[in-house]
Amino acid sequence: MKAYKLHEPKSLANFKLGDFDEPTARDYEVKIQVKAVSLNYRDWALANGWFGYPGEKLPMIPFSDAAGVVTAVGAGVTRFQVGDRVAVNFFPDWADGAFTAVKVHRSLGGSTDGVLAEYVAFPESAVVKVPDSFSFEEAAAFPCAGVTAWHSLVEQARLRPGDTVLLQGTGGVSIFGLQIAKLFGAQVIITSSSDEKLAQAKALGADHGINYKTTPNWEDKVRELTQGEGATYVLEVAGQMARSLRALKPGGTVFQIGQVSPSDEAPNLRMVPLLTQRLQGIYVGSTQMLADLLKAFDSNQVKPVISEVFAFDKVPDALAHMGSGAHFGKIVVRVG
Repeated sequence: MKAYKLHEPKSLANFKLGDFDEPTARDYEVKIQVKAVSLNYRDWALANGWFGYPGEKLPMIPFSDAAGVVTAVGAGVTRFQVGDRVAVNFFPDWADGAFTAVKVHRSLGGSTDGVLAEYVAFPESAVVKVPDSFSFEEAAAFPCAGVTAWHSLVEQARLRPGDTVLLQGTGGVSIFGLQIAKLFGAQVIITSSSDEKLAQAKALGADHGINYKTTPNWEDKVRELTQGEGATYVLEVAGQMARSLRALKPGGTVFQIGQVSPSDEAPNLRMVPLLTQRLQGIYVGSTQMLADLLKAFDSNQVKPVISEVFAFDKVPDALAHMGSGAHFGKIVVRVG
């Protein structure tokens, strides 16, 4: 089979396509012919060698998000059969329940081989069926970014109508956050350096857009838009914690997710207890969260937003597109 592997030393030049043996479905595993994968900022950062995982072993098959068709099932598998359309969870060992360190020890395309291959095999507990309403390209968009937003706003925040959600940028997590927030009747404020992207976000239902280039003190604008109160929840993906806390209402929560463009300004944590604010780290989520997210989008006839689709032999171009920041929503690679 064809698969990409990231070699030492990490760089885009050492992101190579090659021929490898197909995996087999062992006991309680399913073998999947991969039809599509999607990219996350993490994939760009890993490919460039900006960080690594404890116990990481190279060469490694990268990327975490995939959808495809079951082609074989191992002994003991009861939930799937050959021909099922499926998606794979980011953490192969986090089926359900609360976070534990053991459940997230293995992350696809990070601390263990990922999905950028023509065939993969994973435990059936790490796989969910994909509703017929989604193409493989759409299904591949959900696992990392979608589950991260769902875990934040649904599992943790228990989002309600009237809440205000602040989203940073227009990448995968933020656009999924926008769609999820509108499903629950929340008000959405979103930031971007592009007025064109802000217009696209408003077309998806965003109530307000802030261009952080022309409005550098965007936290003040958030307070103005919320009649001085601040946002109920912030999906912190940019690394702007100090500003996010200033934009947060008393009793609100910042969900710490990523650091795409980290600030040198240290947050004033002394005010957090006085304002009964909460800082909550979010590290993707469980297979059950992925299943719930797919069901919610399917039943409400909502589709994930895909910026561009690349061919399997154009993965370096897809990574370059991710690095450029030109995308709105998700970038997908069609595999088979």
